[in-house]
Amino acid sequence: MKMQNFVKETLEKRNYALGAFVASGSAMNCECLALNGLDFIIIDAEHAQTSTETMVEMARASELYGMAAFARVYDPGDGPMMSRLLDVGIHGIMVPLVETREQADMAIQYMKFPPLGKRGANGGRGPRWGIYEDYARQANENLYVIMQCETRRGLENIEEICQTPGLDCVFIGTGDLSQDLGYPGETGHPEVAAAIDKILAACQKYGVVPGIVTAAPDAAVARIKQGFQLVTCMNDQVFFRTASEQRIQQVRRGADA
Repeated sequence: MKMQNFVKETLEKRNYALGAFVASGSAMNCECLALNGLDFIIIDAEHAQTSTETMVEMARASELYGMAAFARVYDPGDGPMMSRLLDVGIHGIMVPLVETREQADMAIQYMKFPPLGKRGANGGRGPRWGIYEDYARQANENLYVIMQCETRRGLENIEEICQTPGLDCVFIGTGDLSQDLGYPGETGHPEVAAAIDKILAACQKYGVVPGIVTAAPDAAVARIKQGFQLVTCMNDQVFFRTASEQRIQQVRRGADA
C-alpha cells in the first residue's frame, strides 16, 4: 500500500492549496471542511487545547475526503512531539518560530527517518500497522514539513533556513512577524510588506513552497496572486464566532424592526 501526499498532488494540479487552522478540536468541523473541498487543515497544538487522541480522529475525518491534516506543535524544540504526531498518522508538521538553520536541522532530525534524520521506527498508525510498503522511504518523501518564519531573526536567516534538506514549505505567520518587527497587526506596513516579499523571494529561489496566513477571501486571493502556494483562509473558531454573530444580529434586526 502506498502513501498519498494530498497537498503535493493538489499543488501539481493547481499550483496552490487552500487551508484553514482548526483550533476547535472538532473532527466534525474537519469533515465539513473536507466535504466543502478544502485542501488541508492545520490542527493547532500551539495555541489550542487539542489532545493527541482527538488529532487522530481529526486526521481520520480529513482523510475520508482527501484533505491533508497537519499539526502545529508548540515550539521549534518540541522534537519528540513532532515524531509522536507523525507516528499516530498526522500528515505533516508545522514548526512555529523557526529562527535559525540549526533549529530547522534539528526539527528535520525528528521528522525524518535515517539517513535524513533520526526518527525512530514504529509499528503504529503512521505506517498503518505495517501496511505501508517501505514506510521509512515513503514517509521521508510524503510527510509534509512546514516551518514558520515569524520573527526578525528568522527573517535575517531565511535564506539559510530555506536550504534545509527535507523542508517543504516556509509559512509566514503575519501576526507574530508584524509584532516582532514593531508593527503589531499592520501587515500592510512597508517594513512588514518588505519582509513578506523577502521570505517569498527566498522560497522561490530555493524551490520551497511559500505559505501564508490570511483571514478573509480577498486577502487569500491576493496572496495566491502574489505567488503564495499554501494559504490559509480562516480559523474555524473565529469563523464560527463571526458568522454566528452576523446571523444572530441579522435575525434581531429583522425581529425588532
